[in-house]
Amino acid sequence: MNSSLYIILVPALLVAAGYVFVLRYMGYAPGYPRLIIAMTLFFGAIYWLGRRASRKARSNQP
Repeated sequence: MNSSLYIILVPALLVAAGYVFVLRYMGYAPGYPRLIIAMTLFFGAIYWLGRRASRKARSNQP
């Protein structure tokens, strides 16, 4: 589980950093509230799906 979390987490953080960098380079304000909301939803979905998958795995075992 830990390695799969890093496979998702590292690219997501790189994309977020790229988002901020590119928008600053172009002269736009990067919209931090929107970025924070998107990151919260993303990590919430990962957490929810992780718990859901583990529950399904436990219920399928005899």
